[in-house]
Amino acid sequence: MEFNCPSCETPHAFPDDQIPASGIVVACTHCGFHITLDPDGVRGEDNTAAMSMPDGAGQAAGGRDSGFGHTPVPGPSPGAPPGQGWSSSGPALDATAALSTDDVPPPPQSAPQSAPQSAPLGPPQGPPPSQSQPHEQPAPEGRPSKPGRFSSAMGAAMGAASRAFDEATGEPMAAEQEVPAGLNYPGFAPGGSDKWTWRDLPRAFMGLLDSRRLIFTTAGLWLALVAFGLLKWLGGWLGGKVALLGTVLDVVAWAALVSLFALVTAVMSYVCHQVVIERRPSSIKAGIGFVQAWLKSVVGTPLAFAAVIAAAVLVEAVLAGIGRIPFVGPIVWGLTAPVTAVLMVASGLVAVALAYALPLYVPVIYNEKTGPVETLKRLAGMFQAHGLRLVGYLLLSVVTIGFALTVTVFPALRLGRLFTDGVVPQAMGGNLGGVFMEAPAMFKGSIAMLVMPTGGVETNIGHTLGGLLGGIGATVLPALVLALVVLVHYTAGCIIYGIVTGRRKV
Repeated sequence: MEFNCPSCETPHAFPDDQIPASGIVVACTHCGFHITLDPDGVRGEDNTAAMSMPDGAGQAAGGRDSGFGHTPVPGPSPGAPPGQGWSSSGPALDATAALSTDDVPPPPQSAPQSAPQSAPLGPPQGPPPSQSQPHEQPAPEGRPSKPGRFSSAMGAAMGAASRAFDEATGEPMAAEQEVPAGLNYPGFAPGGSDKWTWRDLPRAFMGLLDSRRLIFTTAGLWLALVAFGLLKWLGGWLGGKVALLGTVLDVVAWAALVSLFALVTAVMSYVCHQVVIERRPSSIKAGIGFVQAWLKSVVGTPLAFAAVIAAAVLVEAVLAGIGRIPFVGPIVWGLTAPVTAVLMVASGLVAVALAYALPLYVPVIYNEKTGPVETLKRLAGMFQAHGLRLVGYLLLSVVTIGFALTVTVFPALRLGRLFTDGVVPQAMGGNLGGVFMEAPAMFKGSIAMLVMPTGGVETNIGHTLGGLLGGIGATVLPALVLALVVLVHYTAGCIIYGIVTGRRKV
């Protein structure tokens, strides 16, 4: 049988008499790509469709093929003693499990091959995919750069979060959930096409179909909001003494919020991509492993947006500080007012671009194995080629999520606060007003979501501590609402990526 590698189009030949009816997995000797062969040809394609798929639908160099679902796993070598594998450049694979098992690192490509012949990786063994046992899913590896001190610290923090979650829930995070059978929506027919379309966007709500994902996302976002609120509170206090120092603390607060938000949402985007898009089991621990392996890309991409905004804010702060100089300062500020106006508009546009890019950048990293700079370039190219479609799909996702919250979560919150407002103010009396007045400004909104304070008394240290602790505790509520939005919106981002890249359904 003669065929071309779907990834690099290197020609290969494989003996027909060595291809069993159930198929066999071979490895491209040029790029290491794994190809499933059966007697009729390359499995999962019509022998020409793979060569004409749109850019981004196939596998990037060193990455994963998004149209054929090849996810190789180790398997034994034919004829080898038990417990021994292949000694060739690529690991032995199980052909029947290759379409449904977990991600593993691509094979090493250091060993040169003398002839362009495909290396067989093993005959089909084991039970079919529907009968395979749950197994742990390692994170994909490709070209992650060597982590520095910051990356190592963040990776250690992610590992600590994994262990803390294990202890809190009483079961390991690696325990994989069964893939949901899918939801059918009247009028949408999500299974009616072999490619992802806008009609599949309601599948994004499948991101909510697991309580462990909701708990992890809520806890992570709650920590992010609390850290942001405390840093803003400290920045406001220091800003009263040294204005520039307060501005620096504000920038640090926003950087911390973006970083923690990126870590939590990247884990969930990875898990939801595998469960919804690839229709195979995944786990929170596997998502944490992915984030650790690609930490610079996961955190660096949104921080690049935040750095532009922070630079604009710092320049505006410096110009405003110069404006405090007697006589000369106001003149200088007046002359640089056009610069301030341009920076203000630019920072706003960057923030809007960040909002649109956040649901898409993790699928780009996951499927195309890109670093921070490459991810930014890829996002820019996607918006340049599919700008109106991407914006339309993202807005449709936001509108759908808003409607769902309006008819479910928001009425529940409103009714619950009506009950609380009738009890807490009467029981707590004027102390409630004092606690609310002494709470840091960043936490007052969270307390107001819980109960509306009335009246007040002369404040004291008890009100100050109570307001601080009460604000931190009440932040759980907005974190929960935000977690619901994140799980659906970021799952929609994975679907939208599949739409614009022409990805085939598994």
